[in-house]
This record gives sequence, structure tokens and C-alpha cells, in this order.
Amino acid sequence: MSKVIHCQIVGEIASKLATYPKIRKFLLYQQRYFRKFPGLIAEGRDMGTVVFPDAIIKFFLNANLETRVYRRIQQLKKIGLSINYQELFQQLKNRDERDQNRLISPLYPSKDAIILNSTNMKLSEVIEYSMKEIKKKIVI
Repeated sequence: MSKVIHCQIVGEIASKLATYPKIRKFLLYQQRYFRKFPGLIAEGRDMGTVVFPDAIIKFFLNANLETRVYRRIQQLKKIGLSINYQELFQQLKNRDERDQNRLISPLYPSKDAIILNSTNMKLSEVIEYSMKEIKKKIVI
């Protein structure tokens, strides 16, 4: 199952389905149902703005398109899949444009999100930075 959810087609379908009001309303209810004590970590393009606008801490993680394409190719290679760089570049570019311009919950950072551009960061640096921000906000 975890391999399937990371396939490119799943992201494409999710992005397209998110443009339909009835589907979006149903999914919003389902997503919010998962919020139970002690909380959760949610990942998605409108988690901080629409699904969980009152979350204690929000990160808006981004990187330039070239870096995201490279990282995605590496991720797919790890699960035995391969894709053409130019094809993936165009798919991600189209998805970004569609998600940023859709009428229902468009992609943008919430006003209280911590913007994290990871273009020139390693995963360990992203984790370290995120943990510092979390510790500032939450008493652990």
C-alpha cells in the first residue's frame, strides 16, 4: 500500500479530484475525523489553510521545481519505479499551476505557517530546523 500512495498517478488524481466541491466536502469531513487526541501530523497541499486551520504549528515546505523533480525521481527509484525527467517536470509544473489556481482551497501558505524552502537543504537539515521550530512552539 505505501508504494501505491507514492505513485505519481495518485498525486495527479488527488489534485484533479480536489477541484470538485462535493468530493472536497466529503474528503474534508473524512480528513478532520482523523484529528483525535493526542493529535496528528498531516501532509498535504491545504492542510494548514483548509483542513486544519487551527493547527498548533504549520509548515509550508517547498523547494524549487527542479529540486522537487530530482527528489521525486530518487523516491520513485527506491521503490523500483522510473520516470523521465522532462515528463515528471511537466507533470509537477501542471499540478502546481492547477493547485494554485483552483477555486476550492487553492495552494498557498497559511498566514501563520512557517515557510521552509528546502531547495538547498538535506533531509536531516529540514528535520533539525523543523524540530527547533516545534520546540519553540510546544512544550515537550
